[in-house]
This record gives sequence, structure tokens and C-alpha cells, in this order.
Amino acid sequence: MEKGLVYVIDMGSSLSEALVRRVIDMGQYIVFRKWDMKVDPRAEMEAYKDTLRAVIISGSARNINSKKKVPPSLPPEIFQTQVPILAICYGMQYLAHLQGVPIVRCWNEQDPAKRTPKAMKVDVGEFGPTLFKRTVEDSVLFKGLGQAFPVWMKHNWMLESLPQGWRHTGGTDRCPVAAMEQANIFALQFHPEPAASLFGRTILHNFLTYACGLSTPYF
Repeated sequence: MEKGLVYVIDMGSSLSEALVRRVIDMGQYIVFRKWDMKVDPRAEMEAYKDTLRAVIISGSARNINSKKKVPPSLPPEIFQTQVPILAICYGMQYLAHLQGVPIVRCWNEQDPAKRTPKAMKVDVGEFGPTLFKRTVEDSVLFKGLGQAFPVWMKHNWMLESLPQGWRHTGGTDRCPVAAMEQANIFALQFHPEPAASLFGRTILHNFLTYACGLSTPYF
């Protein structure tokens, strides 16, 4: 079985442990880093350059538009490795934000008149099992899956539009841009890592196998 080193970056997600567990259970070695750890990313990327096979960027409980708390960010060295990258939830929003795409509220409240600051404090956004619809046939992430299938959502914010040069690969009724990709970078608004994600293991398997050239057990 082909194994590789997967660099997992926790941007402040409550699901980071589930993400790490998934990758380990799929037979890979990992380096786990929090986004604000005091490490030298240039030195790390140099040290791992011969064994690094993938980078996974987690979601976050923080908001990229926040003025009160510093939004999680990444050093440019992460994007200079040339290995496939999978960005999840906040990770996807972060990539879009870097290219100037607005990140807007994804309301659970459907009546615009009721979308008040007070309502925002209790609004859960898009949460739980949600029907995802593919917009392309050939994305390697969705190999073996149908045109529509349930995914696990857990977010209050989303992309307002697709970044220039990216390919739109799927969406939901309330989150039109829920998946996108560009070359060897893949981004998902939904979470494939929790056990509640019915096809999450399949999507992670597809990423590691078809994008990264690795193998995972039990498939």
C-alpha cells in the first residue's frame, strides 16, 4: 500500500480531531499543526519536501470578516509545495478571500426582513445533512458518487461568487458554491471528516488516491 505524509493544518475547527483520525485511519502519516503555532513553515516545507504528499486545511469557528479576533491565516510557503491541497469550510473561504471574493452570511432564516443583528446571534446557518448537487462529471473527488448526495454542513458563511480561474464543481440550494477546484487544489464548503458525513470517507479516499497517488485501506 502506498503511504505518504499528509500535512494537516487546524484553522481552529471543532472537527480537527475527527479530520486527523480520518487521515490516520486511512493509513497515512501526518504532521498536525495549528495555524498559529510558532513554527517556521519554510523550514518545515523544506524538511518534508521528499515525503510530503498532501496538505489539508481545516475549517474554523472564526469568521474571516471578524474585526474583533484575528482571522486564521496561512504562510505562502504552504501554497508553494506543489502537492495537492484540500481546503475544507473556512479553508475554502480563506482561499476565495485571498482572491478578493466576498464572504457573506449563509442565513438559516429565509425571510430577509427577519435577518437582524439580534437574529444573527442565534442563527445556525446551514447545519446538518444537506443535499449536494454536482455540476461536473469529472471531478476526482466525487468519483463513484451520484449526481446528488447528502453532505454534512456546519457553517454560517459562504462564498458570494466563484474566484477567477476556479472550476465550480457543486452546490446546495442555499450555498451555490459548495465545491470548487483549480489544478491540484480542491475546496469544499461541507465537511467530509465527521462520522455523520455519509460519503465523507469516500471523498477523502478519492482525494488521497486520485489526486495524491496514495492508497487507503478498506476500499
